[in-house]
Amino acid sequence: MVKVEEESITESQIPDMHKKSLIFTAIMLLLGIFAPILISVFNYSWQPTVIIQGLLWIYQQSPGWYSNGFSIIDPYIMMSMFPFLLLRIVPVLQIYRYYNGKTTRNRVFITAVLGDGYTTFSGIFLLFLTIGSDTYHIPLPFQIIFAFFILLTFRFPEPTAPWKGKEEPKSWWEKEPDSQQEKKEAEDELW
Repeated sequence: MVKVEEESITESQIPDMHKKSLIFTAIMLLLGIFAPILISVFNYSWQPTVIIQGLLWIYQQSPGWYSNGFSIIDPYIMMSMFPFLLLRIVPVLQIYRYYNGKTTRNRVFITAVLGDGYTTFSGIFLLFLTIGSDTYHIPLPFQIIFAFFILLTFRFPEPTAPWKGKEEPKSWWEKEPDSQQEKKEAEDELW
């Protein structure tokens, strides 16, 4: 079997990388759409309330409220979440492209931070804003954590630049003689 000359990956391993790209893409898509982004804990009049929020859903648990449990976000609010949903889809596409050799790992890192970064940094800001009160907001950057984990654990060789060949042409003084006669003449010139 012919070997691909990029960091010791053989052609027999390429379908395995494609299979990994589909699995990682599916997991990133599920995390981007359904994973929780924020946990809010309120403590009003000695009754703790816990709210776990995703982009499209919310879970609320409070001993005194009538609207406990899981619910889908109102369609009008869901429309306002649409830009954040698009931001969380971009790292999914970049993961797929990375494991198919079409982008670099640094670009995937950047898109993962941009995709989940707004909700994460907003949650951190809210957490510092509410220190000392009865309200706590804890961001849950599951998509960033998973992206960093798979990119650091399952590396794919970086694609080469299209303008560079696989081998740089050698200078005239580094070239090997083609024929036996030229080799003999080169050896004679040295001695």
